[in-house]
Amino acid sequence: MADEAGLFAGLDDVRWSRMRHAYGFAREVPAWLRGLADPDPAVRETALDGMYGAVHHQGDVYPCTLAAIPFLLRIASAPDLPGRAEVVELLANIASAEDPTELSGPYKKANRAVTAYPLWERLLGDPDPKVREAVAGLLTACVDGARAAVTSLTGRLGGEDDLRVRAAIVRTVAALGGRPGSAAGGVEGVQGGAAGVRDWLGRVLATEADPQVRLVALAELASLGGGPAVEVGEALELLTALYGTGTPPAAPHADFETPTLVGALRRARAERDVGRRAPRAGELVHTVSEGLGDRVDDRVRLLTALLRSPDWERQVDAMGPAHVLFANWRGDYAGLVSTLGERVLDGCGRGRPGAVVMSRAVGVLEDLGELAAPAADALAEVLAATERRVADHTGPEDAELPWVVEWPRDQPTVSPALRALSGTGDDRALPMLAWVLERERMPRDVAQLVGGFGPRAAPLLPLLRRRLRDLPADKPHDHRHESICWALSRIGPGAAEALPDLLGRPVTEGLLAALAAIGPVAAAGAPILREAAASPEPGPAIRAAKALWPVTGDVGAAVAVVDRYLGGDDTYASRAAADLLGYLAPAMAERERAEKARIALLRRLARRKDQYGWVPLTAARALYRLTGDPEAALPVVRRVWELNRHTRTEAAELCAELGRAAVEVRPCLEAELRRARRHNASDGGYGSAQIVDDEKLLRRCREALDAMS
Repeated sequence: MADEAGLFAGLDDVRWSRMRHAYGFAREVPAWLRGLADPDPAVRETALDGMYGAVHHQGDVYPCTLAAIPFLLRIASAPDLPGRAEVVELLANIASAEDPTELSGPYKKANRAVTAYPLWERLLGDPDPKVREAVAGLLTACVDGARAAVTSLTGRLGGEDDLRVRAAIVRTVAALGGRPGSAAGGVEGVQGGAAGVRDWLGRVLATEADPQVRLVALAELASLGGGPAVEVGEALELLTALYGTGTPPAAPHADFETPTLVGALRRARAERDVGRRAPRAGELVHTVSEGLGDRVDDRVRLLTALLRSPDWERQVDAMGPAHVLFANWRGDYAGLVSTLGERVLDGCGRGRPGAVVMSRAVGVLEDLGELAAPAADALAEVLAATERRVADHTGPEDAELPWVVEWPRDQPTVSPALRALSGTGDDRALPMLAWVLERERMPRDVAQLVGGFGPRAAPLLPLLRRRLRDLPADKPHDHRHESICWALSRIGPGAAEALPDLLGRPVTEGLLAALAAIGPVAAAGAPILREAAASPEPGPAIRAAKALWPVTGDVGAAVAVVDRYLGGDDTYASRAAADLLGYLAPAMAERERAEKARIALLRRLARRKDQYGWVPLTAARALYRLTGDPEAALPVVRRVWELNRHTRTEAAELCAELGRAAVEVRPCLEAELRRARRHNASDGGYGSAQIVDDEKLLRRCREALDAMS
């Protein structure tokens, strides 16, 4: 065992109590560092959890993180210590190995402190293959030493007998050599940066015997691009071989437990791998799919083939990459979605594997909106057949699809399957949503889904009214009342019978929207609207003013609210006022529309240098509606289109209003429709409305082009 005195020499001399981590002073760090070298795996896991949770919380680097690096390096280099691979992985995270480019401040200091290269060159030959694999992954953090790292890695590959280490070497060489501006080019065996890496990967693919390593090389070749196109058929052949030979488990079985997040993740990985022959194959499916990039048709072909395989492991492994594909790329997905529907349908009665496949397929379909329509028949059939309509979120994956999911410390939610069916707009979801609405513990999101059906949800009005009356209205974190008001606003004038239940309720944004949608029949609510419009708070005042016109026909009172806030110092209020003015423009008298002071304010707002573009765009739309002159609007549309991609849907809607006058913006719209990547795609996260919002943009672009014709 390593000499503890040598490992931790100077540890107690560091002034840890004067440093801070994510949750306070860093007094616990010495104990955690010693714990990482403890022979007891439970102690090591607890210490590792402390390091990730506080010292390197969510990727942050604190002074105590930098102070811990020398001791972590000593632990990693001690040849007879257990748990060193996990310590190397922690160091890789601290060094930002996933993306070490453009680091600054403490992050750059941490990267330089970790990538002291001679240590890692020696550890590439460590007797423990887990350590070698972790070290190969860490070397992606090398920026200044990328060339030396590639030399060591390519030289090591021929003598490495562990398949997981070989795969990690291939990944890291590809990452280092293919990085823009990389210094890795020009070394023996890998000449010329990305082009040289492509040649080296091609040689690995041609000479390597193991399908796992060949798949990694294939995926990296696909991601680098610029060379011969990677064939989907070849990838499928390699995957077939890999599933046939199997892979080691991603997380080995452990006979200890710790009440930590690290422990929970370890257990989750182990549970995920139960019954699997090739638990690591899923990572490679994801890598191959991602490597194909904007070759959407090829990705669809790859994933559809896996989903149609009789092997449940291949079906499950295709689900995550399919979700990533839908979320980030545009394409013709009807066939792929239909195949997901088949997996939902045939998951019934197949035991745990079938339940897992069905559950994962539903998870992919949940946020697709109308794109999930080819799977609607399957969803409706399985939902209608279920006897267990309510399920606990902690329960095992079941062979039935519930309608409601219960949570221990929160309100219930509508199940993913019913959300998916509702998102398609299929009327078969309405009776199910009615049943859900009637539950004593009404799910917090059911009214939102009902509202998505618009006027077609009118048969559910009696239920919505009853829930509006019987749900508690005095709980600040219970938003179910508000969601019912929004549902009524989506139903529109047909929701007039709910007016008695709305009057007397707290004046909220949803209530104002409901009164506006009901229209003149809601005249009894006029005093509420006038009082709210007189509010000193701009948000409630402008929202109330927006409801005044459709309810009372009083344009003047609403315009008076506009004049209070248009062009003021409050950016949000100014934008809301401009939006309201554009909304009111059709009802305003010609004299009011031509009011010079308002026109001047709008012109000033349209020219404003706004980093997000929302205020100029809103002002330009109002200006066009008041003056009928498109000349002031068109430069704004062109500017904000490139400035902020999130403005494009509203900009396209304005183009549709402008019609032929917007023909000079046609290239922007046509380029958007040609783009394969979703406009709101992000490498750093995913929003549940991402797909629906992007599909809406595509519709608006087509509508604008039609209007120009």
